[in-house]
Amino acid sequence: MVFHRQIPQGFKVKTGTVIPEAEGGYISLTLESQTVPVTVVEIQPIAENSISMDLGITNYAYLSNGEQVENRRFLRQYSQKLARRPSKLASRVKGSKPWKILKGKISKLAQFVARTRGDFPFKTPHKLFDKCDVWVVEKLSLKKRSKRGPVKTDIEDGNLVDLPKGQAAKSGLNKSILDAASGSIY
Repeated sequence: MVFHRQIPQGFKVKTGTVIPEAEGGYISLTLESQTVPVTVVEIQPIAENSISMDLGITNYAYLSNGEQVENRRFLRQYSQKLARRPSKLASRVKGSKPWKILKGKISKLAQFVARTRGDFPFKTPHKLFDKCDVWVVEKLSLKKRSKRGPVKTDIEDGNLVDLPKGQAAKSGLNKSILDAASGSIY
C-alpha cells in the first residue's frame, strides 16, 4: 500500500474502506484522536453575510446577489465518446489485447466524467464561501424531480388509452437534472 501521507502520531485508525477504481483502487482510512479540539462558531445570518442559492438546469445555480453559476454539463460533453466506444468494443474479440485496451479507455473516460461531475458541486460552494459567511440552499428531492409522472389514461370505445404526457421530453430533462450532480452537495 502506498500512503498519500503518513498517519499522524496519536491518531487511531477507526475504519478502512476499499474503493475500486479504473486504474487500481484506494483505501480510505478514518482516523480518531481525542487531542483535536472541537470548535463551534455561531454566525447570525443577515443580508450582508448571506447568499441564497436556487438550483436550476439551464444554469447550475442562481444566487441572491444576481450572479449565475454556469452549468458545465459534463455528461453531455462526453456522451458521444461514451456511446461510441462500447460499440467499438463489441467488434473486438472478448478477452483479446485490443479488447482490454479499449475496455480500459472506456473505464477511464467514465471515471473522468464521474470525477468531474462530483468535483464541481464541491468547488462551487467553496468559491461562494469566499464571498459570504452563511450559505442558504433549498432542500430538493432529486428522486421526485427525476421520477416519471403517473400514466394518464382515458376511456375511448370502452378501452383504456394512454395519453401522451411528454415523457420523452421528461427523460431528456432527467438527464440534465442528474448531469448537474446537485444531489452530491446535500
